[in-house]
Amino acid sequence: AEGYKVAMIARNRDALAGFESRLGSEGIDAAGFAADLSNPAEVAKAFAAIRARYGDVDVLEFSPTQWNKGGYESTQALATTVESAKYDFDLLVLGAIACARAVIPRMVEKKNGALFFTTGYSAIKPIAFITSLCIANSGLRGYAYCLQEELAPKGVYVGTVSINAFIADGTAADPLKIADVYWDMYRK
Repeated sequence: AEGYKVAMIARNRDALAGFESRLGSEGIDAAGFAADLSNPAEVAKAFAAIRARYGDVDVLEFSPTQWNKGGYESTQALATTVESAKYDFDLLVLGAIACARAVIPRMVEKKNGALFFTTGYSAIKPIAFITSLCIANSGLRGYAYCLQEELAPKGVYVGTVSINAFIADGTAADPLKIADVYWDMYRK
């Protein structure tokens, strides 16, 4: 709505096509790029394609979800294993690092840009029944805070939003309401 072009990364090509169509019908130039954010090589390839199509990324919003990946289930504290924690950590923390590293150098050169990281509420208050996800959300939030400390003097903003609801149209966690929060943070 503010004139930005939108590049989206997701594993699911059909979901990307649906978002492209929806945004296109609203007059927004949007394109999807298929990649698994837990795979650094796929992330690098996706950002190379984004730069080829749109140029530099001005704003990065990182909010992957693992709910639609077959067989995924966050684990409780006693059931958490290295493998279950690694799955969430690879997607949320290492995926965020890979995405951030793809855009930060140019943002720092231009002394302008913004990175937004979305987490669940478990980044703030531990929730035992999703311990493996809680560990990763907390790690992502910590990474974002550390990035902000280093990047703010370089003209790049880093912010986080932790959401304690399932995102759905017409609810308190309506995507447009969340977008307004990001836009307000970006402007200020």
